[in-house]
Amino acid sequence: MMKYFVLSALLTLPLLAARAAEIPPAFAGYSTTYEVAMPEPHTHFFEVKVRIDDPEVLRAGHVDFKMATWTPGSYLIREYAKNVEGLTATAGGKAINAIKTSKNTWKVTGHNGQPIEVSYRLYSFEISVRTNFLDASHGYFNGAATFLYVPQLMNKKALVKIIPRAGFAKVSVALPEVAKNAFEAENYDLLVDSPFEIGNHEILEFEALGVKHRIANYSMEPLSYDRNRLIEDYKKVVTASHSVFGGKHPCKEYLFIIHHLASGGGGGLEHLNSTTCQTSTLAYQSPARYEGFLGLLSHEYFHLWNVKRLRPVALGPFDYENENYTNMLWVSEGFTNYYQSDILRRAGLIDTERMLALVAGSIGTIENQYGNRVQPVAESSWDAWIKYYRPNENAQNSTVSYYNKGGVLANVLNMIIIGNTQGEKSLDNVLQNLYNDLYLKKDIGFTDEQFFNECSKVAGVDLSDFFRKYVFGTETIDYAKYFALVDVDAKISLSNPDTPYFGAMARGGKVSRVDFGTGAYEGGINVNDEILETDGRPFTSTEAITAGKKVGDSVKVTVLRGGVRLTYDIRLLQDPRIRVSLTPKNSADAAAKKKFNKWMHIR
Repeated sequence: MMKYFVLSALLTLPLLAARAAEIPPAFAGYSTTYEVAMPEPHTHFFEVKVRIDDPEVLRAGHVDFKMATWTPGSYLIREYAKNVEGLTATAGGKAINAIKTSKNTWKVTGHNGQPIEVSYRLYSFEISVRTNFLDASHGYFNGAATFLYVPQLMNKKALVKIIPRAGFAKVSVALPEVAKNAFEAENYDLLVDSPFEIGNHEILEFEALGVKHRIANYSMEPLSYDRNRLIEDYKKVVTASHSVFGGKHPCKEYLFIIHHLASGGGGGLEHLNSTTCQTSTLAYQSPARYEGFLGLLSHEYFHLWNVKRLRPVALGPFDYENENYTNMLWVSEGFTNYYQSDILRRAGLIDTERMLALVAGSIGTIENQYGNRVQPVAESSWDAWIKYYRPNENAQNSTVSYYNKGGVLANVLNMIIIGNTQGEKSLDNVLQNLYNDLYLKKDIGFTDEQFFNECSKVAGVDLSDFFRKYVFGTETIDYAKYFALVDVDAKISLSNPDTPYFGAMARGGKVSRVDFGTGAYEGGINVNDEILETDGRPFTSTEAITAGKKVGDSVKVTVLRGGVRLTYDIRLLQDPRIRVSLTPKNSADAAAKKKFNKWMHIR
């Protein structure tokens, strides 16, 4: 037995010595140190270790390790702990107890004051901007979905050591690299706010406004684009975004992580000093696709001010275990939705005609959704946690997007301010004032009242009624009145007044949506019905149902519901969908021209 022990010790000591030679510099000065490895990427498991070495925390009889349940910027409880497997804990080289006490908490005991190391495997096979993904081509992860944390240590520095798989040559993250593949986070908030891209992605660099910017382009397919033009367009987006707020750029460096996927996809997630954007491998292959990509960049880059720094009071500091409720996502996301197009206009990447079309399209989007008459946009924000990311088949009839409605309201507020100040001020001034007074001076968020008051102050008119009607209410906006303030004629009319409208969407015959107030809705068609026949003919498409029909005509629709054939007599009503036309008046009046030019950034 003694011989076995000695031999075991002799075999183990060199390994411990080698590990000791590697680890101490990384541990020095850090209460929390993480190690992320990916030895078998085809299994989609990251292997994570977290070491706690804080005397005050370790004096306690137990230490709680927690996993965040959501990621800031994506307002849904995602239960990241569901991906944790095989969690174990050691102290002094010996196994100690790690007992799960809640869905996202592990209680560790038996360490006797010694540093604790917790190890676990993390399943990572969801390719989105807010989750984790690992395969043989690359690794990507977000801090909230990856790192266990000890609540008492959230405000202390942490170190992250990345061990890339063999063949992965690059690690990109917006954190300072203190040693090879070792990165320092000032606190847990910053760690959560710094996604990692690991692999062999292309890296482009440029400087704008005195800030170094890096682009980490991941794609499994070769990308075809003009690199010089792309970098120049990035610079234009950066400069135009900054022009809204002015002053010193808040970042020392900034990172764009761009995932190009053959399946397409889209969307982005903002972070304090970086963003992750998901786009198609064909993003550069047509003007329309490229404009959409630049709009995505504009949206996410603008967020480094709006929401990451200028923010509602509920959005930072965060509660990472529970919902963080606010009425103001229509500002944080909706205003950003408006400004993403406004930034492209400022940058000269789209012209006036295109900007008018985008503004008109945004109005059409909300006005053609019956839910806009049901759900106030403030409620849409508050209920993001239960509705926006979990739409059901009735969402079109009962909800409105705080992105879309907020973007429309941003433009209307902008026009009100421009009109009432004779083109001297704009919505920019509201954002600048709040940013300077609350973020730069105090690093605090704004309350609903502070935001409303600032809008009224800059506009020079009490806007309480505006917010009551359109933010906390569902009254229809008087578009003609507000567009006239910037010398634009706004007309809303039915898209197809003489065309009958069935009112249901069907894929392969199966009904996926029924719009409120339409013939299909009033006549009894249900979601999940399988349409078999219309007027005795086999079903081909919902468009074919109205072919040759007039408003007021009826059609017999036979469906299969729960295995039973049912026939309904559907009266075809007028198509309720509207279109928006925005036409500059081109008034000779100098004051009117000034307002239009202010709105459209014409110098």
